[in-house]
Amino acid sequence: MAAATGQPAGSGAGGGHAGPGSCAPPAGRARRRARRTPLRRRLKKALRRVLAALAAAVLPELYFAYVWFVWRTSRVDDRTEPVMRHLDTYGRVVCPLWHQEVFTVAYAYRRFRPATVASPGDVGEVIARLLARCGYHVLRGGSSSGKARRRQVLPQMIAHMRGNRRVLYGITVDGSRGPALCMKPGAAVLARACGAAVWVVRTFYSRRLELPSWDRTAIPLPFGRIRLDAVGPYWIDPAADERELEAFRRHLEEELRELYYESYRWFGRGARLRGAPGLPAGWRPRWGRGRRGRRRTRYDLDPAHPPPWAGRSGAVPAGARSGMAAGPNP
Repeated sequence: MAAATGQPAGSGAGGGHAGPGSCAPPAGRARRRARRTPLRRRLKKALRRVLAALAAAVLPELYFAYVWFVWRTSRVDDRTEPVMRHLDTYGRVVCPLWHQEVFTVAYAYRRFRPATVASPGDVGEVIARLLARCGYHVLRGGSSSGKARRRQVLPQMIAHMRGNRRVLYGITVDGSRGPALCMKPGAAVLARACGAAVWVVRTFYSRRLELPSWDRTAIPLPFGRIRLDAVGPYWIDPAADERELEAFRRHLEEELRELYYESYRWFGRGARLRGAPGLPAGWRPRWGRGRRGRRRTRYDLDPAHPPPWAGRSGAVPAGARSGMAAGPNP
């Protein structure tokens, strides 16, 4: 009767050995596999550390060499000198830009010696080394998740700018995952919290590759033309409430879109609106012929006459205040 059930004799719940029809591996093989698993994990972890260290040592040098070659073989039109003068005179500047130009951010703006934040971890270490190679002051912190990163990183950036007279932040305001050409509030929050001026900036290239990514990442090619541009300053009162902060963010978003649209026209590819891809449906330029920038307050677009509260610390978001108490001293 036992054979009629299809179960070999001695292989029941109380059987001591796996019979010929059992799917379980022999006990000796299972023990050997269990011993090998921690060793494999340790070896993989060690290999990742070696590869990460190699990438951190090699990739920044390769990046710097390539972008240096592009700059040396191209005609560069740099119109960001007003930002440098403002930084030297008044000290605190926030420069929002679109993620599309993230490939050249480190090299293009290196003469400002900006400050920025790189996340911990292997990828963050490569980015931190690359930025340091280009003269950036790199703060480490944050996480890969959006809200957690903002809670940890923003307090560090505010504390660093408040604790140092000459600080410039360049921020890709639609990164790191988009949507493209939609500005997140971080740059506006920084400007309000630190009484900093905002200059919208753009670097673009006549010869480039545009990757099929969400942000159309642009990689410049040698033997072309490169233009660096800046429009500003724009100001927000440190005492502004959340409604005013949102109005300021929307205004900066529109100014950045105008500069984006204009950049495609610089090199003859944006004479019509469809030449600048990715802009929202129904969007139309508002700067007009010969006009660069639109004022929101009477202090905007007048570098020689900053507001009386320039450089004064302002409101900090509730989610960032607790993080500032625990943040590192700049």
